[in-house]
Amino acid sequence: MENRWVISRRMTGLGDRIISLAAAWRYARITGRALMVDWRFSYYTTHWSENAFALFFEPTSELGGVPFYCNREAIFQLEFPQPRYPTVWNDDDLLAFPVVGGNVFECPFGRDEAVALICSGQDIDAGTVVFDQCVNDGLVEFAEASAFLRSLRPIAQARDEVARFRREMLGSEPFIGLHVRHGNGGDIMGHASSWVDFELAVSRCTAAVSAARAKLGASARVLLCTDSVEVEQVLCMRLANVVCRPKAHRARGAGELHWTPTAYEGRFDALVEMLLLAESHALIRYPAGSFFSLWAAVLKPRREPAPATVYELLRPWDATDPLAPAILL
Repeated sequence: MENRWVISRRMTGLGDRIISLAAAWRYARITGRALMVDWRFSYYTTHWSENAFALFFEPTSELGGVPFYCNREAIFQLEFPQPRYPTVWNDDDLLAFPVVGGNVFECPFGRDEAVALICSGQDIDAGTVVFDQCVNDGLVEFAEASAFLRSLRPIAQARDEVARFRREMLGSEPFIGLHVRHGNGGDIMGHASSWVDFELAVSRCTAAVSAARAKLGASARVLLCTDSVEVEQVLCMRLANVVCRPKAHRARGAGELHWTPTAYEGRFDALVEMLLLAESHALIRYPAGSFFSLWAAVLKPRREPAPATVYELLRPWDATDPLAPAILL
């Protein structure tokens, strides 16, 4: 690799971290670089220096054909050559400890430029390339997304819990996975339009469940995974045969599950739910673009041919409603 690097930095929710790492992995693979994941400074950890990656996935030295570094010591011990891209990262102290004035540093480098670089696959002279925005659009091809996600191995404790919950609570019959991203008062940006009308949003989800049950059977169980206790309560009242895995919700309107200093207490639950959704025979995504359900959308068993791009996984099941959930079989 001639000491050439891509560094992926994220401090957001699990789905955002994974898809951004996938895009960085794509660029590293195409340009023949090693990949370093930097998930420090996270509410998912109990100390800022801990690299959260190893709390979700088993450490490995290779990721889908790319040399990979994920231990927390690596970011301090390895040499990341200059020049670096963006140039702000030529500051060695900032790269190792990206805190300015007590706040975690956010690079002013444009997100769109980063995505364009990844999509082009064009190599540049910089010895180190750092991506610290949500560069999800850098990963387009379904086959690439599948290859990347299959190279990640969730921690054994989570795999065991998925197997136990599936056996004891869902059984062997086909079931529906319903992921509902609400935000719970947080800033969910592109998803906000889906929640302008709460009742309409709920009706979209119940209609999608009816459509999925028309394929799997009227009694098919629904595994509901959501970040809102309000959504959970309402859907459990309006749908039969709903199964929820017990977890701690934040108070109504208090914000997203990963944006709280105690998010580390729920990180295991987040990982288990993400993996459980991938076991479903029909997956409902609302809003369809939530990164949290990407893992399941790509890796779930498929009755239909695999699409060419991940964007096709966002297609609303009701063509008359652009905000309708996606249903994947």
